[in-house]
Amino acid sequence: MVKYLNKGIDETRKEEVKTEPLLKKAKYVMLKKSENLTDKQRARFMEINQANLLTSRAWKMRENFMEIFEKQTTEEASVFFESWYENVVKSNIAPMKKAAKTLKNYKQGIINIIKYDLNNARAERFNGAIQKLNRVAQGYRNYDNLRIAILFFNGKLNLFSHY
Repeated sequence: MVKYLNKGIDETRKEEVKTEPLLKKAKYVMLKKSENLTDKQRARFMEINQANLLTSRAWKMRENFMEIFEKQTTEEASVFFESWYENVVKSNIAPMKKAAKTLKNYKQGIINIIKYDLNNARAERFNGAIQKLNRVAQGYRNYDNLRIAILFFNGKLNLFSHY
């Protein structure tokens, strides 16, 4: 979701940088989360934000969208999404409209995230462990050797005797 919204912000910035020199070398300032900005980046961001450029409005649309994850029920999230979608579609920022239309196709999945409170952290952690095995071994000769290593190191085996 954030990928699509960030792409919309960046495309808006690319279009607007042609007429607004303030946006030169500001790509990462606009794509970072506000809490991760350095002091220098924060000052630059505030300058861009106060200029009320299309890019800063696109950034606000992304930040507004992120509020959906604070909703407690699927009904609240659905109403919020529709309201957010209508505001973005009424705007004159074409890349953000495109991102909003893409997210509209995934609306049910977004609502399900709130309903079931699921994420892919466990799968990412396991994938990271497999990648670490690959790095340490500098590759495996064949798939069977990789499979054995995965099962051995991640199988939670108790190798101590039970006497």
